[in-house]
Amino acid sequence: MAKISRREFLENAAVASIFAVFGRDILAQTSLAADELKVLVVGDSFIWNQGLREEDKFYSIITDRFRSGLVPAFSKIDLKVKAHSGARIRLHPKQLEKMKKVGQETDKFYYPEADISFPSITTQLDTARKEYRDPNSVGLVMLSGGITDLVVGNAVNPFLKKSKFLRMVHQYCHVEMKGLLEHVTETFPKAKVLVFGYFPIVSTKSDVNKIVKYLMKIVRFPHELQWLITNGFSKQFMKIVRKATSNRSRLWFIRSNAELAEAVDNVNARFDKPRIALVESPVTEETCFATKNSLLWSLDHDNLPEDDLYLERRGKCPKVFREIKYKPFGLLSVRLCELASVAHVNKAGSIAYANAALPKVLELFR
Repeated sequence: MAKISRREFLENAAVASIFAVFGRDILAQTSLAADELKVLVVGDSFIWNQGLREEDKFYSIITDRFRSGLVPAFSKIDLKVKAHSGARIRLHPKQLEKMKKVGQETDKFYYPEADISFPSITTQLDTARKEYRDPNSVGLVMLSGGITDLVVGNAVNPFLKKSKFLRMVHQYCHVEMKGLLEHVTETFPKAKVLVFGYFPIVSTKSDVNKIVKYLMKIVRFPHELQWLITNGFSKQFMKIVRKATSNRSRLWFIRSNAELAEAVDNVNARFDKPRIALVESPVTEETCFATKNSLLWSLDHDNLPEDDLYLERRGKCPKVFREIKYKPFGLLSVRLCELASVAHVNKAGSIAYANAALPKVLELFR
């Protein structure tokens, strides 16, 4: 796991100073209750912060800034989290058909670390709405969505035709996200909305051996035989594969954020002043998966996920997939659930995202 650098520490301190100096004046001008901010978190594994304990998730870091008294206007926080791993913006028609055939409920919540596409992000919102007495009381909604609709593997798949890939990114990160943002702002008329942008997953800076070992871990390739894949000759071939996947990852990063930004702008145009902001990723190709100073979870020295909840998932994932009737990844469902933290933000990455988000919060509430 990456350590927090001096630069990151100073950035953190700078954001805290901004809140201390300007927070009261800016946030006290809102139309919400002067002492309480209701916050709702919906979305996929990204905003759920896969593998992180509650106190280390970036939505917790953001809300803790309010609780700490740096922003006295909102000293009380009512935080509701409906996000979970694997959630799609909406369930796709073919998937819904398969779920109906096996009698799978679409609105039941399971262990949130389990990579399951349901309940959808739209259903998460609708469920939360029923739990609030007054929808006008919700002041801030934080969300992410789109990559699970695309399917995460496609974000780095160089064999998927580029034109089809771009159509899919447009559909899920623009068309579907625009619809989701319209639904959010209509459901919670007073809420400001933070949309968190995705990051490059791999790059040419990523360690080839770690990439290979992760892939081998999915299919349970014997640990003692992995040298057959990671030897000098095979490594040269894998570098070619890494370059191709890095190019697709870069395209995913650029286009997904552009489409998300356009969706945000389109919905903001409906209001007198912006209610939605896009939080751009602090994770770069220098700090993505398996890089020297990675801001994403990787594998430890035993070739196991290095996050805090791996052992918990090992115990709970098999139980979850015995219970549900629709298994999205077939025989690999449990294995992918156990390894689900890999390439999600680690503790340093979470802090970086919180630092990127806090100025956006100030801007929205100004």
